Amino acid sequence: MRSPFRKALVISLLNPKAILFFISFFIQFVDPGYAWPALSFLLLGLIAQVTSALYLTALIFAGTFLAAQFRQRRRLAAGGTTAVAALFLTFSLKLATATTS
Repeated sequence: MRSPFRKALVISLLNPKAILFFISFFIQFVDPGYAWPALSFLLLGLIAQVTSALYLTALIFAGTFLAAQFRQRRRLAAGGTTAVAALFLTFSLKLATATTS
């Protein structure tokens, strides 16, 4: 299997929904009078990709750390599961008892 990083990067760069989003969103930040508007698009796309990579890397490390903590502390994991279940039950009761106007 090839590098998972390379595969994820290629998928991210060739994602048609992301390309359409970047074109429709970044157009407002590109000066049409600028000599090389494609350069502005590339720079904005690069900033978005780097930000996304940093954010996802932080999520991966935080998730790995939390998973290790939950594996070591079974009571903490059980308490977290119970808290999430109670939160979902509270939401479901709120939805069940909501009235429509």
